[in-house]
Amino acid sequence: GGDAGPETVFNLSGGLEGKKLELVFGDHIEELAKIALHIKKAGLNAANETQKRMMDEYAKSFGSGSLNAFKESQKLWVKDIGPTVETNIGFIETYRDPANVRAEWEGLVAMVNKERTQAFQKLVNAAPSMIPKLPWSQDFEKDKFSAPDFTSLEVLTFNGSGIPAGINIPNYDDIRQEIGFKNVSLGNVLSAKAPNEPIPFIHPRDLELYQANRDQAFEVQVGIHELLGHGTGKLLQETSPGKYNFDASKPPISPITNKPTTTYYKPGQTWSSVFGGISASYEECRAECVAMALSCDFSILQIFGLGNGSTDINNKAGDVLYAGYLSMARAGVAAVEFWDPKTRKWGQAHMQARFSILKTFLDAGEGFTVLDYTKDDLTDLTIKLDKEKILTVGRKVVEAYLQKLHVYKCSADYEEGKKLYEETTDVDEWWATKVRKEVLRRKTPRKVFVQANTIEKDGKVTLKEYEPTCEGMIQSWAERDV
Repeated sequence: GGDAGPETVFNLSGGLEGKKLELVFGDHIEELAKIALHIKKAGLNAANETQKRMMDEYAKSFGSGSLNAFKESQKLWVKDIGPTVETNIGFIETYRDPANVRAEWEGLVAMVNKERTQAFQKLVNAAPSMIPKLPWSQDFEKDKFSAPDFTSLEVLTFNGSGIPAGINIPNYDDIRQEIGFKNVSLGNVLSAKAPNEPIPFIHPRDLELYQANRDQAFEVQVGIHELLGHGTGKLLQETSPGKYNFDASKPPISPITNKPTTTYYKPGQTWSSVFGGISASYEECRAECVAMALSCDFSILQIFGLGNGSTDINNKAGDVLYAGYLSMARAGVAAVEFWDPKTRKWGQAHMQARFSILKTFLDAGEGFTVLDYTKDDLTDLTIKLDKEKILTVGRKVVEAYLQKLHVYKCSADYEEGKKLYEETTDVDEWWATKVRKEVLRRKTPRKVFVQANTIEKDGKVTLKEYEPTCEGMIQSWAERDV
């Protein structure tokens, strides 16, 4: 029973008086026993003592179901700084659970790209000077920025329902606050694209610039999103009865109301327990907004090898910035594919977030962002975004939205946060019927990643790669023999 203890049957009270609750264990016991065995064997080849202890905790968790052991493995993973080969495994992300509680199994093995990692390390070093540029006071920020490990990886294998472009884990707030976290950019996922893939909703006049700069724009977006998006913010907490991590007699002043905050996290409460089902998407939206705001700072763009740090919307750095804003707007349009008209609910956290940011662009006015079309059926729908207004109108409206998202999260103000996010992610009749129909008509096939295998023979390891075809993907899985 993992950490549950010997008791498995509990008598209920209140409205359920007379009923019993029984905890039943053993899901996937055969599969996880095999995994635990191989994890123990992997520990024999660990590069250091931290990795060996991490493998031991993995094996303990997968063999017994202990969540505490898994959390110990994640603490050790964070402490294993700068490995040449990076790996993590377990029940990690909760995106697919409507309650945002049950996590999905995934695992990755990847190698560090040392050249790109140097650029990300520069971003880590610059973080203490960048965080004060965000639209909130130090009261809503961690007392001290603990520089995380931030690496660019080339993925050997990633197993799960999807492969992300970046990772910021662990997802446990207590570990993030006390130990820290790791940021990972998956370089060969960022750059992977099918030949001649169509790019819906980008106007022909922008297509050449967009294609030339989108990969770099995505790298900037992912880097800032993971490090300064998910890595910022202080949750105002009553850590134990009568003890607070802020001055409860003089609470922080909200920049939204200019009055002291009145809400905070009570003992035992976490970010996900208070914000519930909206927490995953809400946090992705906050991180995306941090990236949209700070990518307007040309000193950050310089870290990625773009420009000399001086503000110039018409140079290469400005083109990458423009491609980044276009990419976010395009993703916001395409996002309605993941909204279900029957349940009127969103099915993908990141897409819900991007739709809300697009709506923020559109609501900015002043011609900043417009959906351009002449036909009633929207078959010629494209995005018109004014490049010259990104640094003024665009950044201003993004920061205003970000400020609310951030302060409501930090102060546990679920009521205001829920109200704000439901408003910005609401899909009206025009979006639901006309736009969504055109998005589905122009939908491009989901990417399928063909992954390599490693084969050991006579003490030597060789890499076997496969053709980028359906047959190649099937063969790669068949030869894993799992």
